[in-house]
Amino acid sequence: MTTNRPTATDFVQTPPTSTEGFNSLSVPTYRASTITYPNVDSFIARGSRGRHAYSYGLAGTPTSRTLADKLTALENGCDTFLTPSGLMAITVSCLAVLSAGDRVLLPETVYAPVRRFAADTLAKLNIEAHYYDPTKPVDLGAFGPELRLLWIESPGSITMEMQDIAALSKQAKDQGILVGCDNSWATPFYCRPLDLGADIVVEAVTKYLAGHSDLLLGSTTVRTNDLAGRIHAAIRALGVGVSPDDCFLALRGLETAHVRLTHVGRTALSLAEKLLQHENVTDVLMPALPSGSGHALWKQQYSGTCGVFSFVMLPDDEESYRARFARLQLMQIGASWGGTHSLIAPSPVADGRCGGRYDGKRINRLSVGLEDAKEIGADLDRFLDG
Repeated sequence: MTTNRPTATDFVQTPPTSTEGFNSLSVPTYRASTITYPNVDSFIARGSRGRHAYSYGLAGTPTSRTLADKLTALENGCDTFLTPSGLMAITVSCLAVLSAGDRVLLPETVYAPVRRFAADTLAKLNIEAHYYDPTKPVDLGAFGPELRLLWIESPGSITMEMQDIAALSKQAKDQGILVGCDNSWATPFYCRPLDLGADIVVEAVTKYLAGHSDLLLGSTTVRTNDLAGRIHAAIRALGVGVSPDDCFLALRGLETAHVRLTHVGRTALSLAEKLLQHENVTDVLMPALPSGSGHALWKQQYSGTCGVFSFVMLPDDEESYRARFARLQLMQIGASWGGTHSLIAPSPVADGRCGGRYDGKRINRLSVGLEDAKEIGADLDRFLDG
């Protein structure tokens, strides 16, 4: 007895399935490399439909577009572009707006890999990177008409120096200089640099916005359509794409970001106050502390604090210092931050930043997680008292 068996085509083709009546609260995850077209004319015209049209998986899926649109709204911007990391969000922004012969001005406290990018990549493109002390007034005119981009990172990496985003943006605008700002510490929940005058805002979505230490993602949000076109062109030229699965996880993380940020900020402030009283701690680097450097500026331009800050210890020999980390029972040693688990990282500074104020000192960066505040405090006691 013979029957009609399915052919190879039957295994490949998928019947249409209705989604009517299925209204999930979760954003669907669309995975695709190839996008098909209803007819040959639409296929031929695919390159002229604008940056928001679907043309190929690399250009975005409904999942990545949903995340980009959500970030655009949160940042109060014109458009947002996603990258595989926060660092790439910065490097793509620089490459999009800088050309050979241009100059970029970076704070001395900028995220360290950006320094490497400036020295290894921008220099080869004949783009000069200069550095400024974020704790002092800066004369943008001194860098000549070649200065095209001023970069801000506030607070600064590790040592937490605050910068006046509004004042710097106004000064730059008066001289026709673009302003970019790394806002990963505050997120748009606590600060919106575009509202303060910046032209470009970058987030390491990896950190607080996604919030669970399980993905790498960055975002670049711009103020104007002209800048959006320039960023989009750089994204296309470099072949930058992001995973829809990572975008789904980031969208899910965003739904609890304000709750997590509120909790870790409250815990971090209490721990910072505790550390201020410890005999082995010489300084606590946290702008939300009333005694902290830059507190007035933080209070003026920020609506809260996250869970990342640093503290400086008394001099300690290397063997004793390393032994402190072995006594930890809760906190783990890790380079990133912004997740649910508390992390501590030895973070020496030896680059002469801000007059070499912290060169050679024992600096430890904390990323406070969602654990019980008393238990984190007890772990800090074990670290400091041994």
